Amino acid sequence: MKVFSQHLLKSSVLLASLLSVSTAYAGVVLNGTRVIFNDGQKEKTIQLQNKDHYPNLIQLWIDEGDVSSSIETAQAPFVISPQVFRLNANTSQIVRLVFTGQQQVPNDRESLYYMNFSEFPAAKKQDSDENRLMVVFNNRVKVFYRPKNIMGNASDVQTKLQMKLHTQGTSHQLHIENPTAYFANIQQLSIQTAAQDIVVKRNEMIAPKSSVTWDVPTNYKDSQQSKIKFNLINDYGSLLSNEIPLN
Repeated sequence: MKVFSQHLLKSSVLLASLLSVSTAYAGVVLNGTRVIFNDGQKEKTIQLQNKDHYPNLIQLWIDEGDVSSSIETAQAPFVISPQVFRLNANTSQIVRLVFTGQQQVPNDRESLYYMNFSEFPAAKKQDSDENRLMVVFNNRVKVFYRPKNIMGNASDVQTKLQMKLHTQGTSHQLHIENPTAYFANIQQLSIQTAAQDIVVKRNEMIAPKSSVTWDVPTNYKDSQQSKIKFNLINDYGSLLSNEIPLN
């Protein structure tokens, strides 16, 4: 499919936000912070709204994690309709998302994809023969596909993460296991003592049935009162907080 590229210098801006894909710069917003596609659904409908006072051209595609993907190169077991459209000022558009890859995904855990929607102002007729600079905003939203037979619930992640601090000399590493069938979406994880609050990671994910090992910042000082505090992002984009004692 031909991308709207005539007389366009494309500057792709990846927008990152905790609880919304919109920013002060992007006028097209999604009705949600992530997409949950449950096995057995025929399709998922998503609403995009243009809050700008001018029309925008929209392109949508889904990839498997390649941040450099485009509408022409992306590979994922989904069909989006419509994939390219004009969204007039202060109007909305319903987009249909259909899953086509039942035979391609594990049936015992979640699978993660990313829906991209690019927006840029629709060119006016008088500008069609002029070279212009336009900034294209590329919004990237997580899409979680959930097989119907996976064990447990997404809320189990909060209480089932297993964490252990390993110390060698003056260096420390935090080992985390996620035994659940769901992704752990960590907004922030820190180690707290009576005197310190050391941030270890922000905006990370731990895949289902996997583990990670993270280096702890060197300014951490071991303490008998140490505890891990972490915030998880749930299906609705809200934060769930939890604490785990280290000793």
